[in-house]
Amino acid sequence: MHPEGTARLPQAGESLVLADGRRFVVAEIQNGVRGWWFLATAQDGNSTLQGNLRLEWDSQSLAWRSAAAHVATPRSMSTAPQTRLKQVD
Repeated sequence: MHPEGTARLPQAGESLVLADGRRFVVAEIQNGVRGWWFLATAQDGNSTLQGNLRLEWDSQSLAWRSAAAHVATPRSMSTAPQTRLKQVD
Protein backbone atom coordinates (compact mmCIF):
# COMPACT_ATOMS: atom_id res chain seq x y z
CA MET A 1 0.00 0.00 0.00
CA HIS A 2 1.05 3.58 -0.61
CA PRO A 3 0.60 6.13 2.15
CA GLU A 4 -1.86 8.94 1.52
CA GLY A 5 -0.34 11.69 -0.60
CA THR A 6 2.37 9.42 -2.04
CA ALA A 7 2.32 9.00 -5.81
CA ARG A 8 2.21 5.45 -7.13
CA LEU A 9 5.06 4.68 -9.55
CA PRO A 10 5.13 1.86 -12.13
CA GLN A 11 7.43 -1.02 -11.28
CA ALA A 12 8.72 -4.15 -12.99
CA GLY A 13 6.31 -7.05 -12.52
CA GLU A 14 3.16 -4.92 -12.64
CA SER A 15 0.48 -5.20 -15.32
CA LEU A 16 0.07 -2.81 -18.24
CA VAL A 17 -3.22 -2.81 -20.15
CA LEU A 18 -3.43 -1.34 -23.64
CA ALA A 19 -6.49 0.53 -24.91
CA ASP A 20 -7.55 -2.58 -26.87
CA GLY A 21 -7.51 -4.69 -23.68
CA ARG A 22 -4.28 -6.63 -24.23
CA ARG A 23 -2.34 -7.19 -21.01
CA PHE A 24 1.42 -7.10 -20.61
CA VAL A 25 3.76 -7.49 -17.65
CA VAL A 26 6.32 -4.71 -17.23
CA ALA A 27 9.88 -6.07 -17.41
CA GLU A 28 11.81 -2.76 -17.30
CA ILE A 29 10.62 0.79 -16.72
CA GLN A 30 12.26 4.20 -16.48
CA ASN A 31 10.76 7.66 -16.03
CA GLY A 32 11.51 10.02 -18.92
CA VAL A 33 10.70 13.60 -19.83
CA ARG A 34 7.75 12.58 -22.04
CA GLY A 35 6.48 9.69 -19.95
CA TRP A 36 7.56 6.22 -18.94
CA TRP A 37 9.94 4.20 -21.14
CA PHE A 38 9.12 0.54 -20.72
CA LEU A 39 9.69 -2.95 -21.99
CA ALA A 40 6.85 -5.36 -21.33
CA THR A 41 6.03 -8.96 -22.19
CA ALA A 42 2.62 -10.33 -23.14
CA GLN A 43 1.08 -12.59 -20.50
CA ASP A 44 1.45 -15.59 -22.84
CA GLY A 45 5.14 -14.72 -23.31
CA ASN A 46 4.87 -14.68 -27.12
CA SER A 47 5.42 -10.97 -27.74
CA THR A 48 7.11 -7.95 -26.25
CA LEU A 49 6.20 -4.30 -26.29
CA GLN A 50 8.55 -1.35 -25.99
CA GLY A 51 7.18 2.15 -25.69
CA ASN A 52 7.01 5.56 -24.13
CA LEU A 53 3.68 6.55 -22.57
CA ARG A 54 2.31 8.65 -19.78
CA LEU A 55 0.78 6.07 -17.46
CA GLU A 56 -2.04 6.20 -14.92
CA TRP A 57 -2.81 3.59 -12.28
CA ASP A 58 -6.21 1.92 -12.72
CA SER A 59 -7.17 0.73 -9.24
CA GLN A 60 -10.14 -1.27 -10.55
CA SER A 61 -8.08 -3.49 -12.87
CA LEU A 62 -4.93 -3.22 -10.72
CA ALA A 63 -2.90 -2.27 -13.79
CA TRP A 64 -1.25 0.67 -15.51
CA ARG A 65 -2.98 2.25 -18.50
CA SER A 66 -2.02 4.95 -20.95
CA ALA A 67 -3.07 8.34 -19.59
CA ALA A 68 -4.50 9.03 -23.06
CA ALA A 69 -6.51 5.77 -23.17
CA HIS A 70 -9.61 7.41 -21.73
CA VAL A 71 -9.52 10.28 -24.24
CA ALA A 72 -12.16 9.95 -26.93
CA THR A 73 -10.91 9.24 -30.43
CA PRO A 74 -11.38 12.30 -32.67
CA ARG A 75 -14.15 11.78 -35.20
CA SER A 76 -11.70 12.10 -38.10
CA MET A 77 -9.72 9.12 -36.72
CA SER A 78 -12.59 6.80 -35.87
CA THR A 79 -13.53 4.04 -38.25
CA ALA A 80 -16.85 4.21 -39.99
CA PRO A 81 -19.02 1.11 -40.02
CA GLN A 82 -18.76 -0.70 -43.33
CA THR A 83 -21.94 -1.10 -45.30
CA ARG A 84 -22.58 -4.50 -46.76
CA LEU A 85 -23.22 -4.69 -50.44
CA LYS A 86 -26.07 -6.89 -51.58
CA GLN A 87 -25.89 -8.71 -54.85
CA VAL A 88 -28.92 -8.19 -57.01
CA ASP A 89 -30.02 -11.30 -58.89
